[in-house]
Amino acid sequence: MKFTANKKYTFYPDVNGNRKLPESERLSVEIIRPTAEERGEVAWYEGTPRGTGSEAAVRVRYNASRILRTNVGAIKNLVIVDSSGEEKTISSGEDLASVSFIGMNALVDAVCAEVCADIMTEAQKKISASRSALSGTDGTNGSSEASTRTKE
Repeated sequence: MKFTANKKYTFYPDVNGNRKLPESERLSVEIIRPTAEERGEVAWYEGTPRGTGSEAAVRVRYNASRILRTNVGAIKNLVIVDSSGEEKTISSGEDLASVSFIGMNALVDAVCAEVCADIMTEAQKKISASRSALSGTDGTNGSSEASTRTKE
């Protein structure tokens, strides 16, 4: 069985109409996939019994600080304007981890969910397929569910 390794890729968060913007204006985030060892340090699940029988609520919790500082590389097209009108360009996960702004929760949640998702985008599949044609592998990622999900 072969799995596709793709340590880094670009993610366009679906926040504030970002994906409708021209590509040159879109907020883009370089995602650095966590290793198997790191996965337990970036997210965990909490279960809460609810009601009777088998009903339960499960919630994913993210270590946002760790994810932003370790699993996010370059950020493009993100500028924060403070109340005095001063602009701060956010160019890395480290920068994003150290600021506060309106709309931050939706962006950070989208980035954290993406880092912890084990999927391959359509663009990544095309790149992988072209490389695998040269190498003789099948270009899959080892998960039939993941291979059908797409991100822009």
